[in-house]
Amino acid sequence: MKRLSYLILSAILATTFFTTQSCNKDDDKTEKKEVEVIPLENDEEKSPDQDEGPSDQFSEITAANEVTHSDLDFAYGADPGWITAMEKQSKKFYNTDGNEADCFEILSGIGINAARFRVWVNPSNETGIWGLCNAEDVIKKAIRAQNAGMKIMIDFHYSDTWADPSNQKKPAAWDNAATVSDLADSAAAFTKFVLENLKAKNVDVNWVQIGNETRTGMMTTSSTGGSTTVNGNMGENYKTIHNKCAAAARAIFPNTKIVIHFQDGQKSLYSSFTSIVKDLDMDILGFSLYPEYTNNGSYWVADVNGISESQYSKCAKVMNSFANSYKKETMICEIGTTNIEKETAGATLKTAFDYIKTNVSSCKGIFYWEPECYNSFNNYGMGGFTTSGKPADALVTTYKH
Repeated sequence: MKRLSYLILSAILATTFFTTQSCNKDDDKTEKKEVEVIPLENDEEKSPDQDEGPSDQFSEITAANEVTHSDLDFAYGADPGWITAMEKQSKKFYNTDGNEADCFEILSGIGINAARFRVWVNPSNETGIWGLCNAEDVIKKAIRAQNAGMKIMIDFHYSDTWADPSNQKKPAAWDNAATVSDLADSAAAFTKFVLENLKAKNVDVNWVQIGNETRTGMMTTSSTGGSTTVNGNMGENYKTIHNKCAAAARAIFPNTKIVIHFQDGQKSLYSSFTSIVKDLDMDILGFSLYPEYTNNGSYWVADVNGISESQYSKCAKVMNSFANSYKKETMICEIGTTNIEKETAGATLKTAFDYIKTNVSSCKGIFYWEPECYNSFNNYGMGGFTTSGKPADALVTTYKH
């Protein structure tokens, strides 16, 4: 998604406009907005840069129902990472009949068969929206999603906060890494830590995403945003970090598929990536696909009419070109639209979804980013539920299969 480097994830409503959010467009193009911070009970900071097998800190979590590993022909996916944050605010969710129900069951009921969860190393209450999206929160959500019949993708941001094009900060615990190899070792150890604990709870992980919106690299700055020579800039540094993390993931889940995720799916690939792609241990290149953004003089705003034909047709060309050149699969890791309850925007969601699915044979799934959001939760204006807390007709129609 077009992303907002947090203090928001914004889609700021300005008359009829929504500002850049926390998932897809460059963060330097958005205005930041304060959000109320509600501390977690017993919120102890943990820095799991460790390699000691499953942790007893999760011993109280009931394991998921066991499943036999299988791949999907196509992932009708969602990224519902804010579910627990919304539940902490006592938000309610309703199925298409208007009855209150568990949100994962609602999503599964409308055809969503896969869930993607971002994980941060040690999020603060502020950036993590009340300390969530850490390993413990992700494990609990993945268990609920799997029990609702969904396949699981884990999206490693390798940061304490949002990782996006203009915000690729190292976790504070890794700031003192002396070399790129050391930084890669920390990232691989964290990958192993999270995945081992998911596996210990019977969660089967179909996809592991190494980094988030990383066209220019990952962990390119210090945790405070300062310059650093020990970074994951796209090129050899990125390759070192990515491959160590991919190896750690495959050691835990040999059948998992390794995903790389780039923002701005409509833009051609950078030469810094294409020069190393053949050396990367990867299976899928995923993209973000959102409405176009324009600068109104003060900040960037999303097209209120949804995803344009220009946007999704260009994205399809990039996906096909990559798949043909490198014989890899592709995916839309994030999709979203403005004003989903309006006929124009809702129709463009289905049109874009169907166009990609029909015209990109390598595409193995499309994930809606935070579909459960409604009433501009956390100032995000591209949720897929109506103001009454139930799935919008356009979302239901798009994901029906």
